[in-house]
Amino acid sequence: MEGNELRTGNKSSSLHLARLCVDFLFSLGVFGGLLFWAAGTLSWTRGWTHVGLWIVTVVANVVILRRTNPDVFAVRLKRQRVGEKFDKVVLSLVLPAALAIPVVAGLDAVRYEWTFLPLWAICPGIVVHVAGDAFVLWAMIVNPYVEKEVRIQTERGHRVITTGPYAIVRHPMYVSFILILASIPLVLGSWWTFLPAGVVGLALIIRTTFEDRMLREELPGYEDYTLKTRYRLIPGIW
Repeated sequence: MEGNELRTGNKSSSLHLARLCVDFLFSLGVFGGLLFWAAGTLSWTRGWTHVGLWIVTVVANVVILRRTNPDVFAVRLKRQRVGEKFDKVVLSLVLPAALAIPVVAGLDAVRYEWTFLPLWAICPGIVVHVAGDAFVLWAMIVNPYVEKEVRIQTERGHRVITTGPYAIVRHPMYVSFILILASIPLVLGSWWTFLPAGVVGLALIIRTTFEDRMLREELPGYEDYTLKTRYRLIPGIW
């Protein structure tokens, strides 16, 4: 019996990893394709630097998360519906703006050179990206209920998580994503890319407002948690 369970677990883990590879390669193909198509060339060092940065951080996340919180690793790979109305509105803003990021970056930084960020901007861009990635990884390690869908996971005994980054802000995942978004224009060298990246960031901020309200109303203990961890995204400010 134990041998069968072990084989089933290994098979499930392998399927999860295979799905991750397919999803990641597809996303990377879309982003990279739009990026270099808009640039009009493959000879773009900053573009390859950005792609390489994504690959390295994703691989590191997978290796660490599979060891520290395999349940979250599996859950986040599941196809999840968009249930809440506010999520549908946010998604309608995020998808076009996210697809615009590589297009604007390629057109601006390479093809037409409308604006320019110096090469030294790559360094702070990498630092901000890695910091954001580390923060999101920390959140996924300590929170077993991290899903793409905003919902109360009653079937899994959903409870409030107050440790790790959740002791600092109530929505550390969004902090991470916003930091990563801010790093993209710096690495790629395009001022105009801050515009679509900012739209995505704004949509995420809006999502935290509605998500916070839903958690206050539906998740036991969340209201008390907000009294201890007062800030949603920025410690000391908001």
